[in-house]
Amino acid sequence: ELALRHLPLDLLSGSAIGASLIALIIGILWLFGWAEITPRPVESVAIALRHSIRSRVVEEVVLRLVIFRVVWSAFGIWPALGGGALLFGLLHLGNPDSSLLAAFALICGEGVAIGLYLITGRIWASIGMHAAWNFTQGWIFGAAVWGTSSIAGGPLALQPPAGAPDLLSGGGFGPEASLAAVIVSLTASALLLLRAWKLGWFTPADENDPS
Repeated sequence: ELALRHLPLDLLSGSAIGASLIALIIGILWLFGWAEITPRPVESVAIALRHSIRSRVVEEVVLRLVIFRVVWSAFGIWPALGGGALLFGLLHLGNPDSSLLAAFALICGEGVAIGLYLITGRIWASIGMHAAWNFTQGWIFGAAVWGTSSIAGGPLALQPPAGAPDLLSGGGFGPEASLAAVIVSLTASALLLLRAWKLGWFTPADENDPS
């Protein structure tokens, strides 16, 4: 799960998936007029990279290699999948401008990280996916990330248009709390978990064997 020889390719593939998914969500919002994107002066990228990578490493290690594995070993993969996704959403209810919709959208997207973990058998792709998702959303597009502006300073600034419903724009929490995020995240989660299913991770023989 921590094999370093797989780190470069796993990080690259996970990062490509994370950046592409959030870019697709933001593109949908912009196309339908649910987001306004304007240019802005570029500031330092180092802090944004540090926040994106450091927090995602800690988060993925705790959620995937500790909590997910423990629940999987004790109760099976379905409770681990559902419980891990639910916990991820609930942990962000205390963030600025959070809501039940925001938590639900995050729950929908957690299948992407879990799917990558199961497909590769390693943690690196999940870390890359989450770090690139947040960096692309916060630094490149200048949107709020989980209701905060800690990852900022890039070439663009994204704001919800005046009067746009939070359901469509994501509101102050950011694009990942929008209806488009729910649809894209659910689709991506389903595709990756289906791939994990085909690899045999959901069969009774492997249900209680996270090794």
